[in-house]
Amino acid sequence: MPTRPQDPAQERDRGLPHGVHAADRAADLPCEGWDALAGPGDLFLTCRWLHVAEATAGVPMTYLWTERDGAPVAALATALATPSVPWALGRPDVVLDNSAQAGLPGAAAFRAGLGADATAALLPTLLAGGRHLGNTRLLCGLSATEDDMARLVAAAETLARRAGAASVCFLYLGDTAESDRCLGKLLTARGYESFTSGQYSTLRVPEDGYEGYLAALPRKRRVSVAAERRRIRAAGVRTTLEPLAAADLARFAALEAELLRKYGIAWAPDQSLPLLHQVRDLFGDDAFAMVARADGEIRGFTLVLRHGTDWYARQTGYDYAYQRSSGLPLYFELVYYRLLEEAAAAGVSTLHYGLGSTDTKRSRGCVAADQLARVLRLRERG
Repeated sequence: MPTRPQDPAQERDRGLPHGVHAADRAADLPCEGWDALAGPGDLFLTCRWLHVAEATAGVPMTYLWTERDGAPVAALATALATPSVPWALGRPDVVLDNSAQAGLPGAAAFRAGLGADATAALLPTLLAGGRHLGNTRLLCGLSATEDDMARLVAAAETLARRAGAASVCFLYLGDTAESDRCLGKLLTARGYESFTSGQYSTLRVPEDGYEGYLAALPRKRRVSVAAERRRIRAAGVRTTLEPLAAADLARFAALEAELLRKYGIAWAPDQSLPLLHQVRDLFGDDAFAMVARADGEIRGFTLVLRHGTDWYARQTGYDYAYQRSSGLPLYFELVYYRLLEEAAAAGVSTLHYGLGSTDTKRSRGCVAADQLARVLRLRERG
């Protein structure tokens, strides 16, 4: 992979700050150096996932980075989102309305300042930090400075203005890392407003595996978990961890569409298939699935991605006709209990469960960290 896909003259033509490199395709990134900046929580900012997102998001994407001695020291993925994009939770207007309705800090006040039409006030938007849910951050190496951050943020704002965007948005920014806190201060100084956009859930895998996990739950929950698992076994459901390369992706897509329809999201299996194929082809042995089978049919699945010593539960889906007739808690068996058993056996340190359903995830041992949306409005207010 080249370290500079564009010459300095091309970079100047974009109007970017001095020393900021840019590429419009993940194939043109200095991937070895870029990926070296990604920490355990940054799977969706690695080159493999950027290829997947680029192929399936349907929007322009631009990748920015600064270098020292020919190697990237800080990097920022961006995507230009319009009101026509189908992924609602990647839109600041939708996320803001959801956050305000949920009473999350800062959301109602920020929404009140936008007038009647939040979509017109915020979209199109340049999503900074990647087109995914949770930890949409700026990647920083050990030698990165505040100036590297500032130049990348300024470059993103330049891209947004040249595209006629209404805003720049880091939609899900945490504050657990020092670089995230530093970025937050920088964004505040540049006029970004903020509101809580969700909670990102993770589960540490105990050294003693499932037994340690179970012991850490409240007594009442331990009893219910044991009862749930007995019902699964008594029904003859078989759950296995299988490579995605050999999976029935068409069946997975159909089951995911069932889940989304259950929650009022119009989704066809054909909309899931391209991403599943991309993940299978680009992640290889680092993509697998927990699969539940009963009566010779796949009744549920959870797609899992590996990034270092962390596993990410990425997508899931269920046969709801079977669920209604059996009443079995397949979701908890696949996504938590069996997955944790397999993760412990594989030496995994952390399971990532992402955004949403925070109370349910906490009830199964997860911890949740706030995510902040940081938004710069580029159009005249009022």
